[in-house]
Amino acid sequence: YLVKWEVDTAGLERSIRYARERKHAEERIREQAALLDKARDAISATDLDGCIVYWNKGAERLTGWTRDEMFGERAEGCLYEPDDPILAKAHRTVRAEGEWSGELRFKTKDGEDLVVESRWTLVRDGAGEPRSILIINTDVTERKRLESQFLRSQRMESIGGLVGGIAHDLGNLLVPILLGVKVLQQRFAEDEQATRTLGMIQKSAQRGSDMVKQVLAFARGVEGERVPLRVDEIIQEVERLTRETFPSSITFKVDVPNGLPSVTGDATQLQQVLMNLCVNARDAMPDGGTLAIRVEHMTLDADFSQIVLDAEPGSYVRLEVTDTGEGIPPRVLEKIFEPFFTTKPTGKGTGLGLSTVYSIIKSHGGFVNVDSEAGRGTTFHVYLPASQRGAEVRFDDETGEIERANGELVLVVDDEDVIRETTQVTLENAGYRVLTAGNGVEALAVFEAHGDEIALVVTDLMMPEMDGIATIRALRERRPGLPIVAFSGLADGKARQALDAGARSFLSKPFTAERLCGTLQGLLRQQPA
Repeated sequence: YLVKWEVDTAGLERSIRYARERKHAEERIREQAALLDKARDAISATDLDGCIVYWNKGAERLTGWTRDEMFGERAEGCLYEPDDPILAKAHRTVRAEGEWSGELRFKTKDGEDLVVESRWTLVRDGAGEPRSILIINTDVTERKRLESQFLRSQRMESIGGLVGGIAHDLGNLLVPILLGVKVLQQRFAEDEQATRTLGMIQKSAQRGSDMVKQVLAFARGVEGERVPLRVDEIIQEVERLTRETFPSSITFKVDVPNGLPSVTGDATQLQQVLMNLCVNARDAMPDGGTLAIRVEHMTLDADFSQIVLDAEPGSYVRLEVTDTGEGIPPRVLEKIFEPFFTTKPTGKGTGLGLSTVYSIIKSHGGFVNVDSEAGRGTTFHVYLPASQRGAEVRFDDETGEIERANGELVLVVDDEDVIRETTQVTLENAGYRVLTAGNGVEALAVFEAHGDEIALVVTDLMMPEMDGIATIRALRERRPGLPIVAFSGLADGKARQALDAGARSFLSKPFTAERLCGTLQGLLRQQPA
């Protein structure tokens, strides 16, 4: 602004030069603001009282709050929890040191929880006095979720490697007990006291067997029969059990569409998965609520597999178990699949339920996701690969009585002397003739000498010199139609490999005499006369 009667040449020149420089500065500021608006990061600035003085388009996209809504508002009231200790530390550090960086959690306008990598810088005026705080936030929510999944998988693999071997050895110790008890029961059938004592031994050994299988289930995913299954039949059985046993204050909703593809798996294990999830849902609703089970067929693309660590593109059957309970806090959510982690009081939970769910589903080629919000309930998403394969040989478990054989010759292959010997005695008592071998090399030598007589082979998978998989392949080359039963106590995918190599059935150690003989009789009945 110039006063006419005070204008001179020098003053007019200075004023014009100043006006041009100010115009150029304003254009530069507008260009810089436009560039900041195109940035993917959420960029904002607050005054020293914490009120928003700048809010770019990236911040609008990330939070859902517009520039007009945020201008002049305090960030703590809209985005952050005011009592967050990390937020308080950020304010102290940036004022004292001029910079701070770290991770913060905040909520969007829609209530979604986000994790951001935040960088704060103290901005000073020309005199060097603090004027405002520049904040750049980068959304790392998905990255943190993937990191959490990766770390969880690593923890599970480490624990699996530790306890899987122990459980395998325990399983091998229980096999001769379970088989030997049956031999002694038959020998001392008339001795009431001996029968009663042997019954107690059998029950204790069976309980130990169940514990071994549970440990293997959460350690590596226990092996079992893998056959095409109808998901609706599994859900019907679980629904019947839960309706009969759960409180009447819990309402059930089940949505299972027609025409679902089958899944390849072990029916007992998948029922255990659903029961564990339903029991957890019940415990989350002590005052009652709604428990919903929903199933759908879906195809996952490559984009989904980028978001979820264990997901592979393909056709899946997704089972959802939803409750309207109290929800799971975020810090607890990160640990729920860890073995022995539980929030229940002492004596109310072992901490094995969800870790068992995780490992069983992983051993079936699937994966598990969970969504939860405090006060609004929890949903577990179980993804199982859809099956296109035909059925495999499958036999019922314990029948109570052992069917007598007709003198068929069976070759038993196992490197553990005590397992080999008790299996031999069990089969001989059931009417079989038995040959034995300590490994695959010995088995092939025995087969060369008696191949025409041998009606069936029972082989362990973990053996020195020549393992079970190689033995199965070699025997099938010599006689393609030879019935072979594989067994193992390790849960490392060997069952699938054994069946692919040519085994007709698979037994998980430890097994009972009834289970062993029932499997053999089922296979022999399928053989041509």
